[in-house]
Amino acid sequence: MVNEKCGCQITNDNPDKKIKNKPKINEIYGFGEDSQDIGELLNNNLYNECGCGLDHVIDNSYNSNDGCGCGTIDFPDLSHIKNPDKPKFLADKDFINELENYVHSLDIINIGYTLLTNDLLIKDKFIQYPYTIVLTMEMDNNIIQTPPGEDAKDLNDTAYVKLAILTTKISDYLRKNGFATEIAHPYSGIVGFTSLAQKAVLGYIGKSGLLISPELGPRQKISAIFTSIANLPINETNPHSWIIDYCEKCGKCIKACPEKALITNITCFEHEETEFIKTLCIGCSDGCTYCIEKCPFNQKEYTHIKNRFEKINEKLTKNR
Repeated sequence: MVNEKCGCQITNDNPDKKIKNKPKINEIYGFGEDSQDIGELLNNNLYNECGCGLDHVIDNSYNSNDGCGCGTIDFPDLSHIKNPDKPKFLADKDFINELENYVHSLDIINIGYTLLTNDLLIKDKFIQYPYTIVLTMEMDNNIIQTPPGEDAKDLNDTAYVKLAILTTKISDYLRKNGFATEIAHPYSGIVGFTSLAQKAVLGYIGKSGLLISPELGPRQKISAIFTSIANLPINETNPHSWIIDYCEKCGKCIKACPEKALITNITCFEHEETEFIKTLCIGCSDGCTYCIEKCPFNQKEYTHIKNRFEKINEKLTKNR
């Protein structure tokens, strides 16, 4: 196994091995005659010379605590519906309810809303509309239970492609109803998806750099849609900020990482800070999920952890 310092590792014997036996896109999206094998899509569009699925990599030295998303790929446009020439800018509550019902009828677990700001942009790209819809999809347990390697990577790649397709369906739904959209595919590397989801109040970023949500813990994929809807129901109060305090006392994800992609640094004020070294992480290249597997939020229910943590803090406060 060779670490190519691009956030991936490849085997010496077969770096160009094709992904096979993937479900057809039309099984997920209903493309009919336009269906294309996901394995072919991945091999034709998502692979660069080092075989890690990161085409057009912008900056491999970029280290961030934003751990969701697998690279910077120009994902093919799968949209069925073009943007309207004269898009609508306001949506009533009934439409938002209809949108959310439609989203939940797919395999999307949660939906949130926020405004895109420059600090969330990774790629230097003009985004016409800052009004952002953020989506999360559950990572299948098969990914978590499969050891790092080709099988885990194939499962991980398929999950990303599935989310991209579902995101496109939702984008088409919005366009059909007169709203303009631009998709941030989970493979695109345009934005920091974890930070975007935290701002949309879908959860909070843990020490692993992953979003931890009440519904799924750290076990989710994230995508986003920029839209012309200027009156999205944005909530700016995040009730999940206690998670980072819990993570400070836990650190299981740091111990679980086999590549030491999560390290603890001591600041000048003797405060511990966790750094995510993206170039060492093999989550995308090998489908590694050890940090997710060992996270207490993956093993126990969110409310149970929160209640127990609050009781411990209450006891510590009384004993001071």
